[in-house]
Amino acid sequence: MAQWNRRRLIKTGTLSAGVLLIAALLLIVNYFGAKYYKRFDWTGSHLYSLSEKTRSVLSGLKDDVDVVVLMPPEQRLYEPTRELLSRYAAASRHVRVKLVDPEKNRSLAQQLASKYQVTTAGVVVAKGPDRRVIDATELAEYDFSGMQFGQQQPEMTGFKGEQLLTGAILAISEGRKPSLLFTTGHGEHSLDNTGRDGLSLARDVLARDNFQIEEWASLGKAAVPAKIDLVVIAGPTGSFVKPELEVLAAFLRGGGRLLVMLDPTVSGDRLVQTGLEDWLAGYGVKLGQNIVVDPSNTLPFFGPETIFVKDYGDHPITKPMRSGGLPVLLSLVRSAGKGELPAGSQNTVTELLKSSADGWGETDLAHLNRVSKDASDLAGPVPLAVAVEAKGAAGAAAARPARLVVFGDSDFGVNWLLQTNGANATLVANSVNWLVERENLLSIPARKTEQVRLSLTGGELRTVYVLSLLIMPGLAVAAGVWIHFRRRR
Repeated sequence: MAQWNRRRLIKTGTLSAGVLLIAALLLIVNYFGAKYYKRFDWTGSHLYSLSEKTRSVLSGLKDDVDVVVLMPPEQRLYEPTRELLSRYAAASRHVRVKLVDPEKNRSLAQQLASKYQVTTAGVVVAKGPDRRVIDATELAEYDFSGMQFGQQQPEMTGFKGEQLLTGAILAISEGRKPSLLFTTGHGEHSLDNTGRDGLSLARDVLARDNFQIEEWASLGKAAVPAKIDLVVIAGPTGSFVKPELEVLAAFLRGGGRLLVMLDPTVSGDRLVQTGLEDWLAGYGVKLGQNIVVDPSNTLPFFGPETIFVKDYGDHPITKPMRSGGLPVLLSLVRSAGKGELPAGSQNTVTELLKSSADGWGETDLAHLNRVSKDASDLAGPVPLAVAVEAKGAAGAAAARPARLVVFGDSDFGVNWLLQTNGANATLVANSVNWLVERENLLSIPARKTEQVRLSLTGGELRTVYVLSLLIMPGLAVAAGVWIHFRRRR
């Protein structure tokens, strides 16, 4: 009996020790699983994968950032927003996410709405007293075309959550806002113009990346104001005089940055000269006296002057569009490519955009209503934009390399084309961020949502019907009958 009790005690102790060991192993596995884990994104468009820009911004956070989602779970944008924010929180311990259902927790929702001065559903990004509010309607791109055929709701074609959230986190975490000046007085596009040809949307895109933006009348000024990071010349139709160009040259000699968007303005049989053409040639930029025609890259319902471009150079500005296969739209563009560098120049000139091989630079500007390619035209592929890193601009040694980006078009940045094509906004933001040396913050295109559809013909539907309702059940019955008679033998 004593021996039996001893065996039972040993067996019970061994079993108890095994249970405790398994429990301890489960606790250890859960602890390390919670602390060190890997998240996967199985969507074809990588809808929930964080970009390099976002990871760079999150890795640079020094203080806690609160992200409050005031949105009911049944709203269609709630789930992609929640999933995206879980990746933000996993990537940085400084991101603290709070999900609040305004319908189930009204008191807390009202308290937070009053604190952050929010009146509609959306996301609040806050650090101390500073905050940024993202309205739920801004989180996605929609296609409304189906509603005219009876579709109840617009189709969501792109999710902009990451670019908006990262921009908001960057805006409240950076100590200093880079300063941009847009020149005026030469017929440039206006930042305050909300119409078709205004820059109000471009201003909003850049403000989202935490830029301080002002307009600047350059005529009569002795120098570019102090602490300015970038000067932008957006679509001038008038001429810059020599003193203005000398001010810009001095700015570049000191390591300044310049973005020039220069349209081909036709007057009679030639282009209007702005004074920038010959001046930019001193930095290795060749602006053509032509209008680019590209019949292979035109769009339905657009005029022949509007083309799309998908041939990109190897440069940080164009890398997101090239890797994502995103075309940009340009309207009435001239060639802008690499020219001859002045003697002793160490400038690096990179062509950013090119037309297709079928395109050309039309030089017969007096007969644009009937263009045709001939020997006097600039053969394609035609360069449309360049980036310049100027070491020792204009022959002087600068404290840092000057940078220029020159486009043969300014319309790609105006309101109507930014609304038409999201990649245009990416190109604007990337150009500016590269110029001010924020390469790690180059813009994030909107992620295309998964739109999976199964389209079957009538014959395919009949095949599925026969397989699922007749053949497969019939095979199961036949197998059962065969097994029954085999067992009876």
